[in-house]
Amino acid sequence: MASLLSRLYRSVLPSVSDWSGGPMSTSLYGYVLKVSRKQQVRLGLLTMVLFPLASVPLELQRQIVNHAVVGSGVELLLAYGGLYLAVLLLQGGLKFVRDIYMYRIAEGVTRLLRKKFVHHAPHETGIDEGTTQAIISSESEKVGGFVAESISLPLLQTGTVLSIAAYMLVIEPLIAVVAIAFLVPSVVIVGLAQPILNGLSRSKITLVRSLGESVLRDGRDEAAQAAEPDALVDRIYGLRLRFANLKNATKVLNQLITGLGLLSILLVGGWLAIEGRTEIGIIVAFMSGYERMTNPVRDLLNFYRRLSMMRVQYRLVADASG
Repeated sequence: MASLLSRLYRSVLPSVSDWSGGPMSTSLYGYVLKVSRKQQVRLGLLTMVLFPLASVPLELQRQIVNHAVVGSGVELLLAYGGLYLAVLLLQGGLKFVRDIYMYRIAEGVTRLLRKKFVHHAPHETGIDEGTTQAIISSESEKVGGFVAESISLPLLQTGTVLSIAAYMLVIEPLIAVVAIAFLVPSVVIVGLAQPILNGLSRSKITLVRSLGESVLRDGRDEAAQAAEPDALVDRIYGLRLRFANLKNATKVLNQLITGLGLLSILLVGGWLAIEGRTEIGIIVAFMSGYERMTNPVRDLLNFYRRLSMMRVQYRLVADASG
């Protein structure tokens, strides 16, 4: 049975094929489609199955509070609880299969890149050994990991946000609009900070490669051999600290904005409940929904950061491939 399931899994969700030959694409997403078009289609379909399940737990929470708890219906409570558990198990199972498939795609692309650079000596491509080693050891893994999530991750998170936002707007538009408005500053903050992070990332990658080349370079006296790598290490250290400081500052601001969004749901929802214009179950469901929505928004912002930096890194790898 296990062998049959394994063959079925490999047949329905195939791995990345061997390198098809030719130069790497000039664009990052051109490369994504070149090496994993078939895999991205299957991964996208699997991801879209998860969309309808995003808002189901919220509605079940609302029904549990408004009908089972308020009405003291034990049987109804158990029925809703069983349905909630079934939805969670279905979501978990689908996400597990999706995550495993993403990992297979990432490792497949990493293997392709490593084979490409292993089979071409540095003198054939005109690049230094330090750059080749950096690509084979770590940069290929970063590119492979991004290829795996390049389409399915933004697809899943965008679908989740839209599903939950649509549910909230239909159930209680006023609370939904106030809560969703607090997501806008997060986008603005990331948009302002990302160009700076991109520049720091580009400089760091270049310096790390230079460090590898400097260590491997022969024909210098001992003082020169020690001085140049030390200077590069110090510069990399400074860049990494600046990168971390800016990244952590944006993270703290986004967490503060998320807290303000939850507070707005409590205040506006509480006021409407006192006025008899909404239900307690809606407030409970919306607080849960807002957290479920802010996590995908945060993932999308993080993806935008990785996309911006990966374009820089991919360009460097593609240029090195000749």
